[in-house]
Amino acid sequence: MLNDLLQRLRGARRVEVLIALVLAAVMGLMLINGRGADRESGRTDLEARLERMLERIDGVGDVSAMIAQSDDGAVTGVLIVADRIDDVGTYLRLQRAVLSVVDTPAERVEIIGRHGCFGGGQ
Repeated sequence: MLNDLLQRLRGARRVEVLIALVLAAVMGLMLINGRGADRESGRTDLEARLERMLERIDGVGDVSAMIAQSDDGAVTGVLIVADRIDDVGTYLRLQRAVLSVVDTPAERVEIIGRHGCFGGGQ
């Protein structure tokens, strides 16, 4: 296989080799830096999926989620910011949903409301 690749490289033009090397480098950087993150917002796939699911809970509205992880991938904290948290029941439903998805103790999960009588500023 390696000999096959070397034979093809010897027969290829320099421009073709240069393009192949650049494409390989770009793909490698995307894999290393991306690690499942949305490049524009910095959100991971898990955060995006969690946001979509939490937004379906009645009385919540739009949700932003951040999951902090150590270098080894262990979850060190979760922050959920919801447009509204109408009451204690809504807060508890949010908390249970997060804890069912993210493997971390409840004391590492913070849930804050942006607006509404229970969870945030008026």
